[in-house]
Amino acid sequence: MYTLKKPIAVALDIRTLKDMWKAAILLQSQGNYDTDAMYAIYQDMNPKLTIQDIANVCSGVYADTYWNTTYLDPALLAKSLVQAIGLDPALATTYANKSIAQWRGILCRKNINDVGAIPVTGNYTTSLDIVCNQNTPIQPKELIANWNNEYWKQPQVGPNFIYARCQNVAFDGAITPKVQMFFSQGGFNQGPSSWVQCFTVDGKKKVGNVVAQDGTVSPLNWGDRGASEAFSFNPTSQNHVCVISAVTSEPFFASNNPLQIPPGNWNSVTWITRNGAAAWHNVDPQIATEDTLAYFNQDGTDEKFVFFLNCRNVPVGSRIRLRSEDAGAKFDTGDMLVQHPSQTLQHTVTVPPYHKGQLKVKLEGPSGNLLPATAAVEIKMAWKLPHTHTHYVDAAELIGAVSQLRSSQDIQLEMGTYTILGSGK
Repeated sequence: MYTLKKPIAVALDIRTLKDMWKAAILLQSQGNYDTDAMYAIYQDMNPKLTIQDIANVCSGVYADTYWNTTYLDPALLAKSLVQAIGLDPALATTYANKSIAQWRGILCRKNINDVGAIPVTGNYTTSLDIVCNQNTPIQPKELIANWNNEYWKQPQVGPNFIYARCQNVAFDGAITPKVQMFFSQGGFNQGPSSWVQCFTVDGKKKVGNVVAQDGTVSPLNWGDRGASEAFSFNPTSQNHVCVISAVTSEPFFASNNPLQIPPGNWNSVTWITRNGAAAWHNVDPQIATEDTLAYFNQDGTDEKFVFFLNCRNVPVGSRIRLRSEDAGAKFDTGDMLVQHPSQTLQHTVTVPPYHKGQLKVKLEGPSGNLLPATAAVEIKMAWKLPHTHTHYVDAAELIGAVSQLRSSQDIQLEMGTYTILGSGK
């Protein structure tokens, strides 16, 4: 029999799912372990409620307990279900996997279709919840009212106002979010050591508040939307940048500190694809016919990466070229001719250990000028993992690559995308 740390004076009387959320939040606030809460809820709940409900609720309320360095780990949730209510381990694993597949808490969208599925589906570095408005401030209530407006303007040299939007998704309780924001050179797979922290405009703080629709710093209930106070971003050049946000929500999810992500390719990709409370914005207009993007191999081994260039409405006759002059990773594709407006081009490179590279990207229209404003090129970096690789099985599980796993085919794991928009005539 479990003994709760701080027994409550009355029975929990859990008749509905909402009651279960209230009970879990109460027990967590009293300092009880997740296993204690599970047991108490199980004993008091309406029999029409299920163990899946318990797993779902606790995955949100006790998120810090299940955070494993860079992601919510269903194995930790399953272990607690076994300890708390004596479930068969295989059944507990089924419940836990289903729970962790939906983010329950504060969500920053990775793309416009992001509703909190874990791992993220689609391009996860095109967040419209990261906003730059150059030197003009925006009221948070305007950002919330115009929820699906991208707002983004290419950062200017000098002061810029940047913001992060977020929403309480699938957490039936009040959460008070806090935000940190960072930027780095535009590119792929940048580890935290290459990020520069931004500070709030008012107070110059590393951690900013989130304002609700009514303009107050107040908790967000299920479905409520919020926008951060303004952060200052002051680039010294027109080079492409990535802007990154990370949200915490004490006391439920305080572990989301991106500066504590251990270096490594696997840690980088799992943090962003399995963390609903983080977002990246890697979209910028074309600056010149040849731009430079950073790319990283965070591991201490040679690794293969594939660069994919997905053309969107790029004029036939345009020329695309990738090259790098880096010592140890020099390559040049030469000019690749665009023969179809939606053509996909690719190039594979072997990158040495701990390499910080500079990728030169030439995007030239048929007349030798910038691509037209109706065009875009999505440049994706994928990590190519042979079946002998340490992270091969992990990668297959992450993206659901069952057929490749069974046949020992190489798996390509996306490490980030940078979209360059045409800006010519």
